Amino acid sequence: MRSNQQASTSQNRQSEQEEQSLDSRVPEGFSLTMAWMDCLPVLFFSISAGILALRFPSVLFRTGTILVILAGALKTAWKFVIALKKKDLPFLNHQMRLFMPGGFALTILALFIDRSRWSAAAVWHHMTALPSLIFFLAGMSGVLIMFWFARHLNSRDASANWREQMVNGITQLCILLGILF
Repeated sequence: MRSNQQASTSQNRQSEQEEQSLDSRVPEGFSLTMAWMDCLPVLFFSISAGILALRFPSVLFRTGTILVILAGALKTAWKFVIALKKKDLPFLNHQMRLFMPGGFALTILALFIDRSRWSAAAVWHHMTALPSLIFFLAGMSGVLIMFWFARHLNSRDASANWREQMVNGITQLCILLGILF
């Protein structure tokens, strides 16, 4: 029985080492074009967040949006490092699991804590007026697709990244247009 446990432990260690080895390999197919394209959703979100931060004077909201922007910028930096240096710095990719949800949690929390600084009726009126409504519906559809991508696609796969970037870019552009109109 002891030899079975040792064999099992040895197999588990080997499997863990193989997974770490695969995770530390430089992903293939990550080009400079991909890295530049990944800047677009970050840019669109940054503009949207900046507009909203000017309209909603909340330190908590602004802190949350800065964390989300930082997460996007670091993920973009990860792709630039891969494309230019052929090195993988996993923390630039993995930080998304902390900064992105943490940032969005702070922005949502700000809506409750600083609720006297914004008007739900005014926001609702803007979101349901045309053409904003069309842009927001398209943007929300993109957000749902991105949630699905996050759970089902491999972030180290170039093809999956291109799909994510296209959807995220269109999503962020639609949300920005919804805010502007």
